[in-house]
Amino acid sequence: MPKKSCVAIDHEIEILQAQIAILKRREDDFVRILEDMARLRDSVKAEQVALASQVTELESQRNPINWLPSELLIQIFVSVTEDNDSDTSAGLAYNSSPVIISHVCRRWRKLAFATSILWSRVSFRSRKWLTSPVCAFINRSGSSLLDLTFSPPPYHVDDTDAAEDEWHASESLLLTLSTHLSRVRSITFECTSSASMRHIVEVLIDHLHELKSLRSLDLSFASLAPCFAGTPLLVLDELGRGTLPDTPSILTYLRLQQLPPRVISPSLLRSVQTLELSFPQRRSQRPPQYILRMSHMHHFLSFIPELQDLVLVETTPLRDVVLEERSEGQTVDNRFTVVAPLELSKLRSLTWKFAYPRDVYTFMSFFGMPTLERWEILIANSPTKRNDVGSLRGNHWQEPDSFIQAEPLGGALSMTTLKDLNSSLHTPESARQIVTTNILSRALIMYFAIPVFPTLRISRYHTMMSLPGLISLTLISCSGVDGILEALAEAYGLAMDAEHKATRGCGVRVCPKLERIALWGCSDFKFKSLFAAVFARAQPAASSMLMKAQKDVPSVVSTVLGRKIRPLKKPRMASPRGGPSSPAKPDTMQNSHGTPSTLIPIEEALRPVRIACVDVDDCPQITEDEALLLEEFGTVVVYR
Repeated sequence: MPKKSCVAIDHEIEILQAQIAILKRREDDFVRILEDMARLRDSVKAEQVALASQVTELESQRNPINWLPSELLIQIFVSVTEDNDSDTSAGLAYNSSPVIISHVCRRWRKLAFATSILWSRVSFRSRKWLTSPVCAFINRSGSSLLDLTFSPPPYHVDDTDAAEDEWHASESLLLTLSTHLSRVRSITFECTSSASMRHIVEVLIDHLHELKSLRSLDLSFASLAPCFAGTPLLVLDELGRGTLPDTPSILTYLRLQQLPPRVISPSLLRSVQTLELSFPQRRSQRPPQYILRMSHMHHFLSFIPELQDLVLVETTPLRDVVLEERSEGQTVDNRFTVVAPLELSKLRSLTWKFAYPRDVYTFMSFFGMPTLERWEILIANSPTKRNDVGSLRGNHWQEPDSFIQAEPLGGALSMTTLKDLNSSLHTPESARQIVTTNILSRALIMYFAIPVFPTLRISRYHTMMSLPGLISLTLISCSGVDGILEALAEAYGLAMDAEHKATRGCGVRVCPKLERIALWGCSDFKFKSLFAAVFARAQPAASSMLMKAQKDVPSVVSTVLGRKIRPLKKPRMASPRGGPSSPAKPDTMQNSHGTPSTLIPIEEALRPVRIACVDVDDCPQITEDEALLLEEFGTVVVYR
């Protein structure tokens, strides 16, 4: 091959370079075309996504819930998380409601994460500790107040492995929340082991100053016979401290189940308005266990001046103290400490479930309740033999193993402000026991709606003064109802009719303000007794007598009682400046001894309130036609 010259080589190189340049330009053109196609493809995809989103939006509008604004959806979500307990049945350790809500759709997930209160319920229901769900809830709750719930599954007290797991879980949970105690609004702590309960008690004592937002506290044992071995809970006495820490508290609700009340700091008790105590009867002799005594309860309630609602569930304290002033027929034993009755000046409502008949009066006599308006009591069947034999619970004057021997009580509980009394029986045996107990007067049955005070004696002439404010009476599966209705129908006295030819009943002796009678499951009364009770409060008195009663009450009282009543002189009150005395105001009528006059209650007894409603349910001896006869007196009849 001939050797090429330099000129020829240069010429070929120029030709190749020109071809390369052409290919490069073509490559650039292809790149631009590909980029344009990619952009076109992306725009097509974006348009598809937008159209698909519009389709999804249109399809979602078929569901009415998506018509709601976000603000209303948030309120629904919060309500669901507060009321839904499906997490317990699902076996999850945490509150699953907000998690499920956040997985429904993009909109709901966005709303769930933006709503901090949705994650404020920090609950843990497992003995195996898991850090991630608790931390996730705390972080997502933001600055919202926290509701703490610790409730692992119960187990047998002899299961040491389960007790150790529960102990570790409770310790880890409280340690995780240690930096957020100022945001804790409520604590619900239920465990089986006393060692686990010790953790929360120590937090309440050592970090009391940090619990500035705590409004609700619920401490309970899942076991019916918790053992306190190895813990100081039985000897710990926060109520016995000489000086109280000056720590403000806003705690309004407190519930204790089988936990000694004295472990609670007095600083927390100052503002409590609702108290629930549950101390079921011991079912095991495993020592050491706690026994609620009357001295403990008496001392504990003295630290709660704002108490308004008291709930007792299977709670009857062991009586180890006696009253300062012994009641009639009661023998004081020097072996017991003497205490004065404690006045619960702001108590409005008392609910006592599963109370034994013989314990009621004795327990109530230790406390004064001048403002009690509502009392609900469920009478349980007294056991033939209690586990704590030899310990006195209530007035066991007939039992030889009582600590205090006492005769039947002769006092009466005065509850002039009581408006709503609801007493029911838990078993038919309780009804038989109550009815067969010695009852001294017919008025006694009326006094507390159901004869749960078997040894209570009431004067026939002062029964009306016992419950003058009672407006509602409910009897559920009771015996002795016929006697109650007869007492309600008993006239206060006799008066001449308008023609002065015959006498007729006037007024009522008991409960002149009674407006509602409910009889549920009562089968031992007759319709004529119910009719008489309604009729006695519906029959109008003569107009002349009404006019006379308004102008001259003592004259009417003299006519009704059959004896002359001398009018009281108007007391004169000394002037604060030392001037002449002035007559007392008419709305504060007093006798010469300074005690309130009975003229106003007598006037109320002469003109009782009409029965506005009678509720008859499951009373087969009363037909519907008979019940509807009461409507003639303007009474609303509910018959089922």
